[in-house]
Amino acid sequence: MNAGALRHRITILTTISAMTNDIGEVIEGAPLEVATVWAAKWQLTAKDISRAAGQVAQAEAKFLIRHRDDITTQMTVQHKGVTYAITGLEDFEDGQGLFLMVRSMTA
Repeated sequence: MNAGALRHRITILTTISAMTNDIGEVIEGAPLEVATVWAAKWQLTAKDISRAAGQVAQAEAKFLIRHRDDITTQMTVQHKGVTYAITGLEDFEDGQGLFLMVRSMTA
């Protein structure tokens, strides 16, 4: 993996079912930061999307990060003010990296 390609800073978030804030109020669906990591990013073309249609639902982009075992498709990614749903995960180079296939959740 070319470390120089990992030039985008992304935050991976998960949602917890309920959380109590400092004054005791219960907050439903509060986001919790899993990690902030460096990533490479590619926008997928229509050709890439149709080729992956059987494997990944509605992916529009993909991020490559160093491999982590704690990432799931129930999580989201934030990058430059855009929130993405993770639609699929693929190993890169025998577990050295991890592709996050994503689609935008924000307009």
